[in-house]
Amino acid sequence: MKENVILACNKAKEIDLVSFLSTLGYEPTKIKANQFWYFSPFRIERTPSFKINRIMNRWYDFGEGIGGSIIDFGIRYYHCSISEFINSYLGGRQVPYPDMGKIVQPFPKEPVLLVNSVRSLSTISLIKYLASRMISFEIARVYLKEVNYTNSGREFYGVGFQNNNGGWEIRSKHFKGSAAPKFLTHLSYGSDAIQVFEGFMDFLSFLQLNPATEKSRSYDFLILNSTTMISQAIPVLHTYHSVDLYLDNDPAGDRATGLIKLELPKAKDNRIRFAGYSDLNEYLCTQGIRTWTPP
Repeated sequence: MKENVILACNKAKEIDLVSFLSTLGYEPTKIKANQFWYFSPFRIERTPSFKINRIMNRWYDFGEGIGGSIIDFGIRYYHCSISEFINSYLGGRQVPYPDMGKIVQPFPKEPVLLVNSVRSLSTISLIKYLASRMISFEIARVYLKEVNYTNSGREFYGVGFQNNNGGWEIRSKHFKGSAAPKFLTHLSYGSDAIQVFEGFMDFLSFLQLNPATEKSRSYDFLILNSTTMISQAIPVLHTYHSVDLYLDNDPAGDRATGLIKLELPKAKDNRIRFAGYSDLNEYLCTQGIRTWTPP
């Protein structure tokens, strides 16, 4: 079953997004190289803020700060599950696949963040930064690395959290960014229960609040690294008996939580545990170190 879902998603992601939007009645207001600009299909607006990169076949809505593949678009547009979108809304629709041979003009390159080297966490300023987020060195050194990277031609360093495709989430006091490829991080220890977080700071905050859990490895963990990774996360979560969600208390977190629960009604929304705070790390920073009993 899991394999069929993954195959169906991968096949759907090959469909040309520009052509798909055309079947819905949306045409670009402006085309610049391989960037296709639209009025957002998600709301009424005066200035186009929705873009498709036709080379990557991915969309991004600047008004909401979200984006992704055709799967992410479909479940957002139709307010449905992944399977419902593929079977009910995409099934049978005559949408062409992109002919990449005809798309010859390269997409204008944006500044690329390049990782130069990775080493164990040791720089005092980074350790102090983590301490300001209430993350202890003892926990940080297990899951984080010190990353030297180049951004727009200049060298920097930050704490790095690696995803399962080799990309990095990088943070420091003055920087928040990613080194491609963007993907989720699945930490598997053989449990049938999994804890889900939006970002690695919330994951580390959970461990800070649950030191016994960190030592026993009694749970598996999934860190999305972005709410646009929901379609990649769903097949993973389907393999677990118990799913606990700790996503952000904001519209993006609401949407991601809703989409996961639509696919997995058994998933438990645990945001009540840090109600009144934007995320688990803010709760930790405000309340100080205190322990929880896992649900």
